[in-house]
Amino acid sequence: MSQPESITEAFLPLVPDVPEADIPMLIAALERIAAGKYRGWAESSADPVERDGLAACEAREIEIAEFIESLYPDPQSTIDGLNARFPDLQARYDAVMDGRPRAEQLRIQSEGELGGADFMQQFAAANTGAVAARFTSLAACEEANSKFLAALLV
Repeated sequence: MSQPESITEAFLPLVPDVPEADIPMLIAALERIAAGKYRGWAESSADPVERDGLAACEAREIEIAEFIESLYPDPQSTIDGLNARFPDLQARYDAVMDGRPRAEQLRIQSEGELGGADFMQQFAAANTGAVAARFTSLAACEEANSKFLAALLV
């Protein structure tokens, strides 16, 4: 198999194999993986403004994951089930990024954030009230991450 060109290409094929009720938790797992990537980029950045921006992106990814996890009565059980079913989540993400120049990784992640925003909007549409509003605000978090990464590429 060739190197996936995008985060979507790496992970979208998994979605049909996930119970519909657990798709948000799969996204939460991917948010945590992305948070780790942001942390790594921040730690390796010599520019304090860039480092702070990447740390803010990491925090937003964790915020998204934590909110989704809060919607499940037993989130750890769901996470364990997803990890058992898909033990290669981190490897799939790494396969997208490995060997690519940093700028290309940033571009790919920026595009992935827009995919995450789409999922948040879908989750908002599937819910009501405060939960729907929160998913809408989390879509804005994903978009903010995408914009920040895109600005680093200018």
